[in-house]
Amino acid sequence: MPIAANARSDRDSSALIDDLASRGAFFVNIGDWSIPVYFVDSARTPRYDVGDSRPGVYGAGFEFPRSIPIPDGAVPSPPVGEDSDNHLCIIDRSLGLEWGMWAARKNAAGRWMTGLGAVTDLRDTGVAPPWFDSPRQLDSHRARASGFPLIAGLIRVEEIKVGRIDHALVFAYDHCRTGLFIPPASTSQVTQLDAVDARGIPMGGRIQLDPSWDVEASALPPAGKVIARALQEYGAYCGDYAGGNVLYAENSPEAVESWKGVLRKSDLEAVFDPEFISQHFRVLDMGNLLPGQNLSRKPPYLIELRLGKAAQDLRIDQFQRTIFLPRDVAGMPARWKTYPRDCKILMEGREYESAGGAPVWDDAVSFTLVAPDGSRSDWRIVRE
Repeated sequence: MPIAANARSDRDSSALIDDLASRGAFFVNIGDWSIPVYFVDSARTPRYDVGDSRPGVYGAGFEFPRSIPIPDGAVPSPPVGEDSDNHLCIIDRSLGLEWGMWAARKNAAGRWMTGLGAVTDLRDTGVAPPWFDSPRQLDSHRARASGFPLIAGLIRVEEIKVGRIDHALVFAYDHCRTGLFIPPASTSQVTQLDAVDARGIPMGGRIQLDPSWDVEASALPPAGKVIARALQEYGAYCGDYAGGNVLYAENSPEAVESWKGVLRKSDLEAVFDPEFISQHFRVLDMGNLLPGQNLSRKPPYLIELRLGKAAQDLRIDQFQRTIFLPRDVAGMPARWKTYPRDCKILMEGREYESAGGAPVWDDAVSFTLVAPDGSRSDWRIVRE
């Protein structure tokens, strides 16, 4: 969906964008560290019993017995090696399905293996439910750290050649906020590079290039202008970790050959430098950040809190374990959603259940979340 003209900026947009800019200019991953896409007729494509390089670690649709269509000559994204992403994206357009794999490679015996594979139904939104709403948490995972399908946000050769991208892009950098996410991301996997809980744009965070910036008068090459217009109209979602500020262009061997003379990795660098990023990008309002499975703060988590009409105005900080309430909130009963489910609130010596009696938050300054297994987390209440 295009970004609405009245879409709000996040309250921390300036600081988040300054941090993004501190990581350098924007580049486009093409030759290495991107996504090769293969379109197949899965009824006719050779199928393989793909193994798990991490036994038992797989997403939705990769249950055993396993039969994954992989066309002859398919090549995972370079560089090849144990420390590489080696993404592989296979799509059957007639079925609307993506088979996405991370760390896809053949072992010494010639068998296809993957570090994590998942199937996504692209006829729907392609968005997985949050990990805490999946009976099997790994069913919310995909081959990217955010839970996005691999095709999401990818710059395609055909789009650049026709001069228009009709969807949001995906970006990555080394300061993604680990342990927290917002939809349409479904999780925040792994901790790596310089990612921490307290800084950076989380998985699912969306940036936008200033729509008033004059793309046509800029020094961007033609392909760069197509990308810039997409960043103005649709923006880009934080979807993975990377060593620098990058967008993704498809990079099967055929695509890499097609990019010659059309798009280069450095086509954005000279214009989208750190100063430009600070001045002309923003982060859209993210609302409440949700806890990922690797958040350094252990559960129980407060996923959602509703206080009558004030629900849209309160803010939950999972990392600081703080609830920020509007100052005029008084006499409003609460309803909440937690992970694990059915946690109780202990406030001023009384215990409340979400489905039963609800606390009134007039003068309270703190509370404790109590999980069914007895584990607890202490929270502050701040009025602003």
